[in-house]
Amino acid sequence: MADDIPMFPKASTFQVHSGNIVNWNRLKRKPNQNSTEELKECIEAALKKFLSNTDRTELQYTNDLECVNCSQKEQISSEERGDLKVTGKLFLSTQQPPEVIRETVEKLFRELQNVAYMETLMLSLPEVDEEVTVEQIKPYWEVMEELVLEETVLSLGICDLDKARLEELFNWAKVKPCVNQVNLASCCVMPADLTEYAKQNDIQLLTHSDETEIMPVTTLQDAIKNCATEKDSELWEPAWTLRYSVLVKCRGIVNTKGYIFKANRVTKKKLT
Repeated sequence: MADDIPMFPKASTFQVHSGNIVNWNRLKRKPNQNSTEELKECIEAALKKFLSNTDRTELQYTNDLECVNCSQKEQISSEERGDLKVTGKLFLSTQQPPEVIRETVEKLFRELQNVAYMETLMLSLPEVDEEVTVEQIKPYWEVMEELVLEETVLSLGICDLDKARLEELFNWAKVKPCVNQVNLASCCVMPADLTEYAKQNDIQLLTHSDETEIMPVTTLQDAIKNCATEKDSELWEPAWTLRYSVLVKCRGIVNTKGYIFKANRVTKKKLT
């Protein structure tokens, strides 16, 4: 198809379900991939599979692209659930309604099946132009607290808060954060005041190496262009990414790892 003829001109939402990437030999040969590179490869693999199995005429009228990598989909059996720990980290790329928290958790449960709860849900808001405030976190945290009360999520975590902001969130929250995940790039050594506060309040400090933006706009558009046409790649921006993992409790082995990703076309442009 010529580069100037879009394959899905009417699409306004784009979702990717990577399936279990632990079993992707191609990915396993790249141990030094960062999370952005890994997610980009997942998007490309799922989109290519979707396009190869979808009628081109039907694509012209498709509003919602839902690319599920069914060949890599791996479900949890009810018999093994008790031996496993399910965790998720939700990256919000742009401002989203608070109910997006519930939406992503429900999608994860449908993805894995036989899963009615997850052990830990982490929240990451982008610190692109300015520092994230606790006031920005509160609407999302309230929905997360509802999930804890419903026993859908057992514990909550937050990312990249310094001591002052962590203390503010802890004092305000009804369900206290039990984890604060700190980026290694921002601090080679954990600040002493943060370490002391976390110890006093039984908050686990973990480190991560995720990019500030897990899926930059240009990277997303490049991934789409690599699978479709340049016009198809225009005007997309990431909304959120849920990275999940399923660990075998007693052995600490990652049994399943995957991404659920959503993007929106921010403006409809007339295509000629």
